[in-house]
Amino acid sequence: MNITRRAFTFAATAAAFSSPAIAQSRVWTSEGEVAVAGGKIHWVSVGEGKPVVLMPKLGGWVDDWRHVAPLLAKNHRVIVIDNPGHGGSVMNGAPPYWVSLPESAAMLMATLDALGIDQCAAGGNSLGGCIVTVAAALWPQKFNKLILLSVALGDARTRAELEEQDKQSAQNYDSEWRPLARPLEVATKTFGVKDQAINDEQNASRAKAGSWVRASERGVGHAGVVNYLPRITASTLLMYGENGNYKNFEPVGLSKIPKARSFHVPNASAFAHQDQPAGTAAAMLAFLNEA
Repeated sequence: MNITRRAFTFAATAAAFSSPAIAQSRVWTSEGEVAVAGGKIHWVSVGEGKPVVLMPKLGGWVDDWRHVAPLLAKNHRVIVIDNPGHGGSVMNGAPPYWVSLPESAAMLMATLDALGIDQCAAGGNSLGGCIVTVAAALWPQKFNKLILLSVALGDARTRAELEEQDKQSAQNYDSEWRPLARPLEVATKTFGVKDQAINDEQNASRAKAGSWVRASERGVGHAGVVNYLPRITASTLLMYGENGNYKNFEPVGLSKIPKARSFHVPNASAFAHQDQPAGTAAAMLAFLNEA
């Protein structure tokens, strides 16, 4: 397995961003990529200390965590890893019909091993949280704490059910299943997002991931994340933005994960790490610093 390490210099390009209003991130102090079966996984990091591994949302990228990471990095090494096919994690060829969560979890594990991380705390938003959940269930010795921010803990769906859902979701994608830009009013209604700049960046990161967005979403539906929850041994913090819809999964997580509790971030959307980073980081630090 090959790993590339280098000092990080961020250079935004027109190809990477669709809006000139999006800030260029300079918080990361190192970055690299890990060769895995099927492509390469991209990571960035900042800080020193006990490792905390974070993953972005469906259609997101590592910079989703750029506001929270420096707050955690005062006494932790924060590593943020792009989901397969997202951000800088480039896969070979076109995506399959679904990107299975166990496959993505295995790529996460390969990345952690390449980085020399024997055990860590880990967290994720949306898709990233689903990947972390499956990894923690399959490799419990690797994770001592989990932070799941606005994560769908749903039942498994069959191929036929997913194909039926495709018909309903087609209006949100082009003919090649690349996501269309999401208006702010839709993001507000669905996720509680009220900041135009955040919505613009989400549209940019979703465009970057392209057809991997829907393929990854199908993988979540096919896996049935709820079935993995009883196998988690790590202490788990379920986090929800006060204004997001993901709170519907809170009773499921609390009842199925053996050592779980929950926290609601005030005045936050489903992406609390982006619109309320200080409150999100404070809750995460309190949990991470517990004995």
